[in-house]
Amino acid sequence: MAATKLSVISFLIGLTIPTIFANPASALSQQAPPAASSAQSKKPDPQANPKQPLPNPDFFGIYHAGDGVAPPKLIFSVEPEFSEKARKKKIHGNCVVSLIVRTDGTTTDIHVAKSIADTVPMKEREAALTLDENAVRVVPQYRFTPATYRGTPVPYRMTVEVNFMIF
Repeated sequence: MAATKLSVISFLIGLTIPTIFANPASALSQQAPPAASSAQSKKPDPQANPKQPLPNPDFFGIYHAGDGVAPPKLIFSVEPEFSEKARKKKIHGNCVVSLIVRTDGTTTDIHVAKSIADTVPMKEREAALTLDENAVRVVPQYRFTPATYRGTPVPYRMTVEVNFMIF
């Protein structure tokens, strides 16, 4: 079986290589794709628009902005604590936290999407990470009016900015 495959491959290679070496211009022109005509059906090119809209809901049943989905509204939030490490080093900034708002307005799947530690020098990262931890600690206490789709509450993925400023 292996000998048969090998002979077929060498046969194909044997035909292709002399054709290219004999007349490279004609071999390359034969390989060029035909030009698209306007009569052909136009398919969306994924390379032309890399930011395709997400389906609503996604594979996990979570909704996102657009397609008639009304986003959740924040009705209760808690101010995060400023850590002593960050206060001593005068670190401040915004931590972007990704979360899912459930149909009852509570939050789940909370994680840092953009860390304050990414904006500070390496020697101050540890102190900046304490601010990220505090942000993740307070976001579960947030309450929202749930997102709705056609009048029905739906789970909704979103991000919130938690601001840490020194006054």
